[in-house]
Amino acid sequence: MPAVAGDSKAIVGCLFSKCQLPLAKCITNPKCLANVVCINTCNNREDEIGCQIKCGDLFENDVVGDFNKCVVSDMGCVPQKPDEGIYPEPKPGTLVEKFDTKLWNGKWYITSGQNELFDIFPCQVHFFTETEPGKFYGKLNWRIEEPDGEFFTRDAIQEFVQDPKQPGHLVNHDNEYLHYKDDWYIIDYEYDDNPSGLPPFAFVYYRGSNDAWDGYGGVVIYTREAKLPDSLRPRLREAAKKIGYDFDKDFADTDNSCQVMDKGEQIMLKEKFAGKVLLQTEKAAQAQATKFRGNAFNSIKAQKIFFSKDGPAAQKAFEKLANDVADFEKETIGAPSK
Repeated sequence: MPAVAGDSKAIVGCLFSKCQLPLAKCITNPKCLANVVCINTCNNREDEIGCQIKCGDLFENDVVGDFNKCVVSDMGCVPQKPDEGIYPEPKPGTLVEKFDTKLWNGKWYITSGQNELFDIFPCQVHFFTETEPGKFYGKLNWRIEEPDGEFFTRDAIQEFVQDPKQPGHLVNHDNEYLHYKDDWYIIDYEYDDNPSGLPPFAFVYYRGSNDAWDGYGGVVIYTREAKLPDSLRPRLREAAKKIGYDFDKDFADTDNSCQVMDKGEQIMLKEKFAGKVLLQTEKAAQAQATKFRGNAFNSIKAQKIFFSKDGPAAQKAFEKLANDVADFEKETIGAPSK
């Protein structure tokens, strides 16, 4: 494809002239190198961007993050993907009129999602804790089938603040990595032990922007149960209509069984991504960088939090979340096979 070839040539030139150190680290780092090797297997596929994001899921680490940061944010080797208007801000009256952030306390699963690039992954178990009314922290995990048997990205730092003017609007801004910002919009929900008798849930529409991609978005359904309860489907259908979706056609349930890979599966993954190295195209870098937005690359934001007036509360929150994740892995998943 001529356009792809042109993109690659321009990116390569920028990398060698402006990102020499991150490029050198990437080439000598097994996961970062595996990442670009994996991308090579995606060329000209119908699901090329989805495949490239999958590669980013498989081979995520701080070297990959630094590489993307230089390419996208620092040196502008990859232009920002413009907002195409696919995920606009919700119309007035779409959001719930009241919402108490204490709902998020504890463990939640994403049991259904709309955007296959960002929402529909196995073993999406997230842990939240509220530090004060209108503010909460989250540890957002999803299954990554790495060759070494690892299952979670453990270093996500997510801080959400409730919009004082709109209770159903939850804000995650001021992030250092790619300057990303995510906005969550609560379209419908039920608390634990609610009068309706329905299982607790949250229907979350989100949109965001970063240096790589402006206007990305999606929709996820949070439930306490690992599998989407059928009793919720009528409510979810109505909620989806409010933002222009057909729940039965536009959403897919996720697999949260969180099973451990055996030795054979790990070996197959190691063999699968052998091939020639090809540097990223514009679309690949934009998509992967966006997928990385919630991972380990918010260390500067973490420092700001811990040295601010919120530091003690944040410290306590992160310790609790780390313990919640460790307990879940121990009790539900067990140690990965080696």
